[in-house]
Amino acid sequence: MGRSLLSSFLADLVDNIKRIITSQTKRSVVKSLQKVMSTLLPLDAVVDYAEEKQFGGGRYAQAVKDWLNEVQDALYQLDEILLQNLTTISSLDRHPLLGWQFVRIMEKKANPGKKFKAQILDTLKNLESLVKKIGVLGLTVEPVTKRWMESSGDLYSTSDVLDNYPKYDFLGRNEEVKTILDYLLSTTTESEQHIKVINIVGFAGVGKTSLVDVIYSNHKERCGGKKCLLVLDDIRIEDSLHNWSKLIASFETGAARGSAIILTSIPLYDPKQLMIPATHTVHLSLLSTENCLSIFMGHAWRQTDNVCQPPEELSTVGKKIVNKLGNLPLALKMTGSLLQDKLDLNPQWDKILCEFLDGTNLLPIPSFLVMCYLDLPAPVKRCFAYLSLFPKSYHFRQKEVICQWMAQGFLKNTESGKSMEDTGDAYLGYLIKRSFLQPAFGYNDRFMMHNLVHDLAIYVFGESYKHHLCYDRRMEDFPAKSILKHGRSLRTIMPVYLPTERGNSEFDPEMLQPVIMKLSQHVFRVLSLSHYKITSLPASIGELRHLCYLNVSYTNLKELPDSICDLLNLQTLLLRGCYSLTTLPDRLCNLVNLRHLDFQGSSLQRMPPNMHNLTSLLILTDFIVSDTGPRLGDLAGLSNLKVLAISNLQNVAHANDASDAKLKEKGLADLWLSWDYVHDSNRYGNEMEVLKKLEPSHKDLKILKVTYYPGARFPRWLGDPSYSALLNLDLYYCENFESLPTLGLLPFLRELYIGRFTKVSSVGLEFYGEMTASQKPFQSLKVLRFSHMPEWKKWNIVEGIEFPHLVHLCILQCPKLVGDLPNELPSLKKLEIIGCTHLVAPLPNVSNTCEVFVQNSHSQPSLDLDKDTVPQKVHEITPVPNSGFRGTSTASEIEEILHGSLMETESVVSRFPFSSSSDTTMSPRPKETSSVVFRHQVEAETGSQSSMVEADIPITTQAAVIPPTNNTPSTTAPFNNEEAGNPRSSFEVLKVSTVSQLKSLPPTLHTLKIEGCEYLEAIPNGLLAGLTSLKELYLISCGSLKSLPSLGSVTALYIRNCRRLENLSSSESKMQLAFLHHLFIGSSCDSLTTLTLDFFPKLKNLCIWDCSNLQSFNVIKEIKGDLQSLESLEIRDCPRLMSFPEGGLHAPNLESIFLSNCQNLNNLPDGMTSLTSLKTLFLHKCPEIESFPYGGLPSSLILLSIAYCDKLTPQKNWRMDTLESLNRLEFEGGCMGMDSFPEDMILPPNISSLRISTLKSLKKLNYRGFQYLNALHTPEIHCCDVLHSLPDEELPSSLNQLCVQECPLLTPRLKPKSGKEWHKVARIPHIQIDHQIIC
Repeated sequence: MGRSLLSSFLADLVDNIKRIITSQTKRSVVKSLQKVMSTLLPLDAVVDYAEEKQFGGGRYAQAVKDWLNEVQDALYQLDEILLQNLTTISSLDRHPLLGWQFVRIMEKKANPGKKFKAQILDTLKNLESLVKKIGVLGLTVEPVTKRWMESSGDLYSTSDVLDNYPKYDFLGRNEEVKTILDYLLSTTTESEQHIKVINIVGFAGVGKTSLVDVIYSNHKERCGGKKCLLVLDDIRIEDSLHNWSKLIASFETGAARGSAIILTSIPLYDPKQLMIPATHTVHLSLLSTENCLSIFMGHAWRQTDNVCQPPEELSTVGKKIVNKLGNLPLALKMTGSLLQDKLDLNPQWDKILCEFLDGTNLLPIPSFLVMCYLDLPAPVKRCFAYLSLFPKSYHFRQKEVICQWMAQGFLKNTESGKSMEDTGDAYLGYLIKRSFLQPAFGYNDRFMMHNLVHDLAIYVFGESYKHHLCYDRRMEDFPAKSILKHGRSLRTIMPVYLPTERGNSEFDPEMLQPVIMKLSQHVFRVLSLSHYKITSLPASIGELRHLCYLNVSYTNLKELPDSICDLLNLQTLLLRGCYSLTTLPDRLCNLVNLRHLDFQGSSLQRMPPNMHNLTSLLILTDFIVSDTGPRLGDLAGLSNLKVLAISNLQNVAHANDASDAKLKEKGLADLWLSWDYVHDSNRYGNEMEVLKKLEPSHKDLKILKVTYYPGARFPRWLGDPSYSALLNLDLYYCENFESLPTLGLLPFLRELYIGRFTKVSSVGLEFYGEMTASQKPFQSLKVLRFSHMPEWKKWNIVEGIEFPHLVHLCILQCPKLVGDLPNELPSLKKLEIIGCTHLVAPLPNVSNTCEVFVQNSHSQPSLDLDKDTVPQKVHEITPVPNSGFRGTSTASEIEEILHGSLMETESVVSRFPFSSSSDTTMSPRPKETSSVVFRHQVEAETGSQSSMVEADIPITTQAAVIPPTNNTPSTTAPFNNEEAGNPRSSFEVLKVSTVSQLKSLPPTLHTLKIEGCEYLEAIPNGLLAGLTSLKELYLISCGSLKSLPSLGSVTALYIRNCRRLENLSSSESKMQLAFLHHLFIGSSCDSLTTLTLDFFPKLKNLCIWDCSNLQSFNVIKEIKGDLQSLESLEIRDCPRLMSFPEGGLHAPNLESIFLSNCQNLNNLPDGMTSLTSLKTLFLHKCPEIESFPYGGLPSSLILLSIAYCDKLTPQKNWRMDTLESLNRLEFEGGCMGMDSFPEDMILPPNISSLRISTLKSLKKLNYRGFQYLNALHTPEIHCCDVLHSLPDEELPSSLNQLCVQECPLLTPRLKPKSGKEWHKVARIPHIQIDHQIIC
């Protein structure tokens, strides 16, 4: 058994005490510290036994757990005291910039005085009291751990573990898969519902999620069009029902007939409590013993070259354990993994296991989980427990987790020379090996934790959560109040960003200063402000001296404060996706402990000076070569670099500068070398010499990318067999090559991507290299991808050349390729040939499990299959008007693209997390994909509509590509004139990111996306004139663009981050804007102060956000035009907007209005009663609006939601009692001074759902206002701090549910039976109080 989690904490504290003692001169302080250290020893002696005993069923189990929490809390207090008095920077005397002055300051701080001694003595008393409890609790110094077998202690890297991870854990569910898929795909069903709902029922750990993963994967490959599949895994009614109701309502509205929802639930869960009734239920039975034994043995034993069969004693033990585990896959995996780690299977081992599994455990955590956890090494336990901070079902990223473990001090440099990152990687690999984490389905670099394992992590982390603030941004805004209250003890502030979120979160910049000042500079370690809408950081951030991890990725930061360079303990600085960031502070070189610097996706033009001082750097995602910045020689001293990208190599004036980088002397594992495609990459004509002198060491290099190289050949080192560690090679946009380089002799190359070698016409021996009897090319290759090679005609397949391990072959957009193709590919699982219109060679012989996708080719498949089975695996895809291809490198990147699309199609309603409306109007934005995109959308049956397949393109391509559905265009990479003129090459969506790509546009274009063209000032008026099919135009991040072109047939215009665009409201633009149906303006048009609505007579959707100077809307009286077509109006983050047109909006078809964060808006449109179609009205953070317009609101209104509008308090003159259609009403924040609600006859009588939240003045609910609400069935009350009573008389008899959350004065009075207010609610069928279901 491994040592306890707390043992690692205790060891760190002892080390810190010793460090302080060695630097102390005051004997009294030394004596106190020595006494503390001696007090820690008896605690260390018993914490292992205590950790085991807390899980037991004895009478002291809970008392032991409480004692452990007290010990943990005392250790945190001691740690904070010690950290205040430690010199925190090592080797400061050797720092070339800071010098001795800083050392003397730090040494002065390291000499504590009376306050420190008093703190130590207080802590000592606390520790001594905890030691006295050891005997009372029956804790012994010798725990019962000797019976456990010794572990091997071997730790392997994550990649090594994944290479050997069992690939086939999903067994025994074929019948369930077939049943569910048949039901999903059937066109005739007994149910008349628009949406099919399947409920999969099974006990925890039985494999519900794994089954859903397989269903989802198969469904994606066999379904197309607008049909969607929504999976809600382990979602229950108590999980924010109002949010799920919105989601389901939107799904039912937007998805095509035949779409489906899959729910998973446990057997004890009442079917009536499901958020939507199931039309089909599947009960998962336990797996057969045979299947269980296969899963167990797959994790308990790893086949080696020398031993092909597991030892007999393991099989014997396995059968006994399987019988004990109840045939649950999770239990089988974890217990099997535990055995795999043992050095020896002694005869007593099966008895030990069975005794433990039979032992009493009164906790909801299964015994097998406890057993597996106790066996973990102590440092791994601490890292595992930390993961409990993240929400269930979170996808952990390897680098994210390791960097945070490192920041918390969980990782140490080892004597063997392993870095902290290597140690963290080994710990993560061990957790995967032991099945505490599992690879996330469909991802190569993300991992998930089973819900039961997550419950265990929460339990063992104890009350440490009080020191780490991690929150789901979808559920909670930035928790400034909580931080201000508990900030001194916090070590972590980390909002969890999930890909399903829409854009960046709002953020009040003024709150950051007091928050930072409240945090302790001695203990605070991790800060993430990722995906928040912030433009600057306060200078005070430099006071957080112990900050080790700072993540401000995907924010609007324009610069970093100079004080950030005072964070001398900073290890990780993440600035990824900070598009507005143009410079880094000049003093960045002070960050001598910085190990990870990532600013990919920023707008940096040069590096800061003295980069050579950052000697701890391991990861540098871009070194930008510029005429004015540091030269490549600055890389010479960065000897620890493992990951490096160098861009703008066309700016290297002298080839000797490249040799000064000394890449050959570094242990680089990942290297990306790039020239600039936009500018003259051949400005000095020295690219060959530059690349030659950038030769990396051959010992460690695993990944190499070379992009936009302007030369005609590579130096000899690229492709040399000495690069025995090289696994992935990506060569893209090398347009001057006439033949491919020799790559076949790279002995362990697994993935090879070749794209845009536009002059290559033949591939043959030069590609493979010299072949001998003992040396054959590409013996390890698993993935081979050719893309966009317009002149390639012949692939010379030389006899004897084989690809024995090739799993995936993709040939994309090689229109002149005739042949040949490899004959035999025995390991192939996926073959894609797309856009090879002249290919006549026969397809390779492949197995019957291989997926074959062919488009625009005369080639015929040659498979070892019966004819009847061919249509299931081979798909001939006919070109259709919306054909196109997507290109990303990994499944994770595909998902991120999909999530990005989802963010732009999300309903207005979803931005209000407390809305429960199902009748709200969608306000979509232009989209690139439908709400669900399938990995393979293929024609599987005669007569079905064709759609697209996936075709991967290296991520280095500038024009991202996304797959279409039947009603949604796709995006494709830029193509040349010949491709544009090809009648069989029909593209609907084109994304361009360089001006040169605008020169030739396909005539069938439906959607044009111009993004990141910073130097584009104007688009020629005639550019779009010939594109008669063009309907959607995106203009994104074109910072110099000043005017719109003639829009031609465009009906949807999407503008974002185009600040200088000017002519939207000019008379000249009136004609071209008159045909728009959809207009979206975000963070653009800084000169726009007034928007004339008459210019848009056909507009259906108008969405404006972050237009900082917009002051008003205007209607030209002479025109007197009505907005007859307008259906949706959304205005957000327009701080200077003050008014709507005089006389109101003449929009009889307007259904939805959403107004948010308009600080100066003081009135709603006049005459709102004329908006006879209005169904939803959202008002959010509009503090100057005091009342509704004369006449009140339209009678058609269904949902009214008001949040943080301080001056809006419900009044009788609102005439809500006349709104017969209004059935959902929500108030959050604001209503200042309102201590009683609602007043008599103020609410509409038909209201069915009422939610009130964060009403700071509200003290009581008024019976006079409630007595007429005979339709009310769902009242919700949240965060009303001074609310203490419900109505004096009886609540309406119609109430079916009551939810009260975080009302500290009211909730104790609602305690069942004994609470003073309980009698008022006792008859309500369903009651939830503070996240607990009462009845």
